Amino acid sequence: MAAETQYTANTGLATVSVKNTSLNGSGTLVDILLGAANGTLIKTVTVKALSTTISPGMIRLFVYDGTNTRLLEEIEVIPGIQASINPTFEATVNLNLSLQSGYYLRASTEENESFNIIVESSNWAYYASSVRDDTTQYSADMGIASISTANSNLDGTGTVTTILTAGSSATYKGCSIPTITIKGTVNTTPGMVRLFIGDTGSTKKLFKEIVIPSITKTATDQAFEHTIVFEDDFDLQAGYKIIASTQNAENFNILVEGKNWNYKA
Repeated sequence: MAAETQYTANTGLATVSVKNTSLNGSGTLVDILLGAANGTLIKTVTVKALSTTISPGMIRLFVYDGTNTRLLEEIEVIPGIQASINPTFEATVNLNLSLQSGYYLRASTEENESFNIIVESSNWAYYASSVRDDTTQYSADMGIASISTANSNLDGTGTVTTILTAGSSATYKGCSIPTITIKGTVNTTPGMVRLFIGDTGSTKKLFKEIVIPSITKTATDQAFEHTIVFEDDFDLQAGYKIIASTQNAENFNILVEGKNWNYKA
């Protein structure tokens, strides 16, 4: 980001303790962090157990956009018993996720055991009085959606779902996409999730295919997850779309992490 970008540390602190086995965003969830005006960069999430006896289970992280709650990440909890020389369970995951303004990071626990959730993040803003005309300004734009209708077509026909639409060209120059995450919420059979790029009209072009293996989800085994990492980001034209479909009638959450950009007027 530009030299005029100003960062403000934003530490999310919460405790989860109510059993919730759901992967679809229902049940008891706890708000951990809210995206700031331009967005919030979530660097790490640390999970620290408070209970002296820990059962095998899972901590789940979700993104809530004000209407929909989508599973983002599962963190496996290793069983153990706390003692004077045995620390409680602890895990830190590197998210490096740009959370859109007004969106929430939420969490749940598989078992009735208490865990602290600590989020390391920074809000970003711009020093307006000295921003140069050529300074790039970013605004977080997250696409989150669920797909579940079987579609074997490779030409963009059939049931497809728009996950993200890059900001309008009237305001933005494009959308920079560092990652796309595919997260299963059910048991899966061998198949495929397909990603398409759509223009401002009806054209759709196959972009990526993600192979889905056979996975049986349990309380201690994660559902399918795969993240596409673009080494130098993928720059999507303003108004263009990321669209998805699934080969089999199985439910997947798709999260596209984007940042629209423009320049000081």
